[in-house]
Amino acid sequence: MAYMIHCPTCNQDSWVSNIVDLIDNHTDDTFGCEGGKLICGYCGKEGYIHQKSKLLEPGQYYERFIRAVIRIDTGIPTYSPYIFINSDSEDEGINHIHFNYYKDLRSEGKNLKHGHGPGGAPVFDAMELLQLIEGLIKIGILNKRDLKKMIGQEF
Repeated sequence: MAYMIHCPTCNQDSWVSNIVDLIDNHTDDTFGCEGGKLICGYCGKEGYIHQKSKLLEPGQYYERFIRAVIRIDTGIPTYSPYIFINSDSEDEGINHIHFNYYKDLRSEGKNLKHGHGPGGAPVFDAMELLQLIEGLIKIGILNKRDLKKMIGQEF
């Protein structure tokens, strides 16, 4: 699946060939993890991907503005769960995460598979879940104080 990153600063659109290209070449390192905020291929400023997907319910859509992506390191070279960090509109702040994964089997002469997959949503072990929580704290979706309060202990 290809993507188009729109830049509100220079009003240019950057074409991205697939999810691997998006994460590896069109994100910054502000989160200190794999992936980051989406960046414009022309001016290097923050951009977004606007997507509108038809839902199964008649006349219903899921509209989102993808602002960032975090890839979770599984230690398996072909399997990569990731999350899109979304907002509901061009002007709103981040308020949603969207779980996905890809399997990159191109080195085996097969395809790059992308989406929620035939086995359902991505599966995380405990350490991968902690990577996700760390990334969400760095982005600002979660904060340490609320997390500490929720679990009732220091960590």
